[in-house]
Amino acid sequence: MELIPEWAPNIHPIIVHFPIAILLLAVLMDLLTFFLPDKWWDNLKTTLLYGIGAVSAIAAYYTGTLAADSVFLPSGAQSVLNEHADWALWTVWFFGIYALLRIALHWYQKMDQRMIKIGLFVIALPGVFFLYETGDHGAEMVFGYGAGTGQLVEQQSNASVSTDSLQQSNSTFTVSDNGNWTWEIGSNGVSTLLSQFRWLEGSASALQPTIVNSGNNHLLELSVDSTTNFFVGQSTSQNVQVDYYVDLSNFEGDVSLVNHVQDAQNYDFVMLSSDGTISQGRVSGGNREVFAEESYSASGMLFIRTVGNGTHFRGYINKEMVVHGHGEAPDAGSVGLRLNGSGTVLIDRVTLTQLNNH
Repeated sequence: MELIPEWAPNIHPIIVHFPIAILLLAVLMDLLTFFLPDKWWDNLKTTLLYGIGAVSAIAAYYTGTLAADSVFLPSGAQSVLNEHADWALWTVWFFGIYALLRIALHWYQKMDQRMIKIGLFVIALPGVFFLYETGDHGAEMVFGYGAGTGQLVEQQSNASVSTDSLQQSNSTFTVSDNGNWTWEIGSNGVSTLLSQFRWLEGSASALQPTIVNSGNNHLLELSVDSTTNFFVGQSTSQNVQVDYYVDLSNFEGDVSLVNHVQDAQNYDFVMLSSDGTISQGRVSGGNREVFAEESYSASGMLFIRTVGNGTHFRGYINKEMVVHGHGEAPDAGSVGLRLNGSGTVLIDRVTLTQLNNH
């Protein structure tokens, strides 16, 4: 028998129910010990429940971090995932420390004092709230946004990511009322590039931008000749998800998908290198800090998603999360690209979605 059933995306949805049930039972039995005789139930049994619950909470938290890296989330679920992860971490710390406190009181034989038992019960109550918030945000991801559901249907369908953009005759840069925008490359894509983006390093002329055809689609081709070229959009955003459809097959060097750009010396990035590594981090005052780094293997037209939401940063390639880093929440800034190397880059489409905090 397989540890993870075919219908489950990962083991987290199986494990996560144990700490919820055990910790709630521990709190309930903690209350009942005030009314039940010791021969039926005593404080040591309750402490054991808290200890088992804390250990299972740790297991649920770490399987949850792995689950987050294996599930492709819709835009609205990104902020919910952050809240779920943060509440889960606070829950683990709370019940871990609380269980150790109870064990220490047993060790020093202080649990027979009624005021200590009352105080411990009162202290446990905020943990119930932490547990509720963790479960509420987890349920919202699953039942509200469908995170990790439909595994059998997804396995039966073609799992490859379609990277063909909509057929269009003209380049469209569409801005919605909430500030989200989408750039679909068309025959006048060069003029859109010049009007909607500004340069922090290099210049538009150095990129030699041209429009090439791929079937019925138009692609923007950028040519780089061993120089650095850095351009960003005109608007600024705080919490963002940016989707890129790009082909880096004929480029040697580093392509950085940047966000929260203040200037050429201060920005966040997801960088893909032609040597097969992808890194995520921040440049602050010209100093580069890497939050996460992994290897990747993908070619042709890629769907790349970058997410900068509060203190959580994620990078996806073809719907698979490849990097997940953490750092201080950045100030609002622009998004764009930084090219450092030589060769050509093809752009099919870029979409920016602003994420709302819960």
